[in-house]
Amino acid sequence: MRPVALRGRRAAGPAPGARIDAPASVPAAAGRYWEIDAARTLAIAMMVAYHIVYDIDLAAPGLGPDPFRGSWGLLPEATGSLFLAVAGMSLSISDARLRARGVGAWERWRSHARRAAIVLAAGMLVTAATWVVFPDRFVRFGILHAIGVSILVGAALVRFPALTAIAGGAAIAAGLAVAGGTSDAPGGLVVGLPPAGFSSVDYWPLLPWMGALLLGAALGSLLYPGGRRAGPLTRIPPGPRATRPLTAPGRHSLPVYLVHQLILVPVVWAVVRVGQAVGAW
Repeated sequence: MRPVALRGRRAAGPAPGARIDAPASVPAAAGRYWEIDAARTLAIAMMVAYHIVYDIDLAAPGLGPDPFRGSWGLLPEATGSLFLAVAGMSLSISDARLRARGVGAWERWRSHARRAAIVLAAGMLVTAATWVVFPDRFVRFGILHAIGVSILVGAALVRFPALTAIAGGAAIAAGLAVAGGTSDAPGGLVVGLPPAGFSSVDYWPLLPWMGALLLGAALGSLLYPGGRRAGPLTRIPPGPRATRPLTAPGRHSLPVYLVHQLILVPVVWAVVRVGQAVGAW
């Protein structure tokens, strides 16, 4: 995790989107697209790499690279953007498959809302845990909160890809416009206008970050119309066994997100302390 003041920076890179369940009318081979899971795995790898550097800096400042500067400082934004975009693509594929089954708009939204509720519940667990560990900087609106709420918004727009893309671009533009601003208004923190002096170990306001999920949803509608691969993607072979190590973490991205720091922090702390004890650094 990494502290932030005013801007949306986070330790938790990010995070997972909604899983895709194959409807009965879709061939089993199309149940999950291995390239989507591989993209999530890449985001997980980026998140873990950043948190190793962050945890080293937390355990022994100056021992490793500065996690807040240079390319390391940009990695959290890249990681979170990838998580959000893939969540948006998954949303568009899932919605298209439900439409193909003749599921109505309200039932589709309820299906997506259930996914969003799971992500938001996980976000509340992160809030509770960080309130115990970092009472002055606990997570009020982190990456999981952003993904959950963005899924709810995206579910209402995803049927209209052009409108979804416009809304995504508008969210990013609005986020850039309010960046660095503060407000005491209710809800200001959620949209990127936190109160003065605000600091959190994980902060992803809807503006601009919802835009990444909405643009991902629009892209998913283009690449997977009807929930199926189109154009060049049709030449992608079914996932062979060799791809399983690339897709396994991505298939379970939410639990991986929730537990990875519980494993990394004590391991990094132990390695740093042992290295200091033996004079390795």
